[in-house]
Amino acid sequence: MTFVRRVTLQLTPLLDLMLIVIFAQYMEVKMVAKQEIDRVASERQETVDENEILRQRVDQWEAQQRESEHTEHREREKLGQVVRELFRIPDPTLNKLIQSISETEAGGLSPTTIADLKSRFQKLANSTGEQVIDHLLTFHEMRKQFDVWDFYLNEDGTLQITIGQDRQQIMSKTVIESPEIFVEVVLQVRKQFPPTKNSILILCSYGDCRLSHRLAMTRGLPALARRIKNDGQGTQTFEYAVFGYRPQPELNL
Repeated sequence: MTFVRRVTLQLTPLLDLMLIVIFAQYMEVKMVAKQEIDRVASERQETVDENEILRQRVDQWEAQQRESEHTEHREREKLGQVVRELFRIPDPTLNKLIQSISETEAGGLSPTTIADLKSRFQKLANSTGEQVIDHLLTFHEMRKQFDVWDFYLNEDGTLQITIGQDRQQIMSKTVIESPEIFVEVVLQVRKQFPPTKNSILILCSYGDCRLSHRLAMTRGLPALARRIKNDGQGTQTFEYAVFGYRPQPELNL
């Protein structure tokens, strides 16, 4: 007689085992995700800390640089005061000097030119030492005939431009935060003042502005030169000189 043994498959234990495996995998994924989140957060905090350290170093360097520039300015002011005394010439001596110059000119100097020379001597004699030094530096840079533009970066990063034959002063409302912004601000001003000569000299200085503002100006100058030379307004020569730190000038609008 043959007996048939039935095999009974119990599904409940298998289901329990599957749930245990799924839960274990879920916990593992959750743990890995948390580790990744912690790692990213840690790296982000490290980056923030490094940026803060870098910012403090930049601020410290800027403070040291600013103090050095102030010291240079005081020394330059003293030198300018000494040079200024050279322009304090008594009227009889000045008249004799101008007369001798006039005699070397064909037809002599006109009364207007003589009056202008006297006025210039008087102005230099009454100028500050800093103004005298700036005058000498400007004269040194101007070996050719240029349209002279004066650029001054204010403490807040705005640009003060002195331009045109009547030395009109314009204050930009835009903060110079990048070389591209610097170029566009200057080109907008240039449209208001067409060139009178085929050469341009830009004299740059700055106040207690941030390093990023100064770099935006100095790094933007070469790009500005290319744009101006190619704008079809006849400029053939473009030169610039960076005089460095200067105190805030008066704005005469």
